[in-house]
Amino acid sequence: MTNEENTNYVSYLIELSQQGRKNSFFDLCEVNQKNIISLVYYLLGDYELAQQITLDVYFHVWDSIKSFSLSQSYLQWVKDLAIRHAIFELNRRGLNSFHKKVEKTAISEIHQLDRLIISLPDEERIILVLHDMEGITYSEVKKYLNNLSVDEIQTKLINAREYLVENL
Repeated sequence: MTNEENTNYVSYLIELSQQGRKNSFFDLCEVNQKNIISLVYYLLGDYELAQQITLDVYFHVWDSIKSFSLSQSYLQWVKDLAIRHAIFELNRRGLNSFHKKVEKTAISEIHQLDRLIISLPDEERIILVLHDMEGITYSEVKKYLNNLSVDEIQTKLINAREYLVENL
């Protein structure tokens, strides 16, 4: 499918979902589910929790789909919800609460770079994922981490990159 066809298909599924068609909504969820789970996983470092957060995000999307405007990007809307849910969960549990679980988890399928990204302190990992992996600008990252200045975000990103380079 070309990008235009995919966009038309997504728009079609959104319109059907807005009419209350659950099967169309399930298809709509499938279109970006892997992207959303991966994003949340990198933010949290916990795959089971990433699956639960993704499910919660899609429940929220279903509840809000009627007010969604086709003039905005569906994927960006869902990613924004996922990022906000993941950061809320991190704050709820306390920053750096997931590192002990990650260190104890021996998943051979996770590549070295993935392990290193997940082992970063929460704020540095969030910044790296959002800026370098998702292409979100510093000022947009600040919207999610409003306790940090743009300079602090840039410094933490430099630290995260240096850590990855040193440990690869």
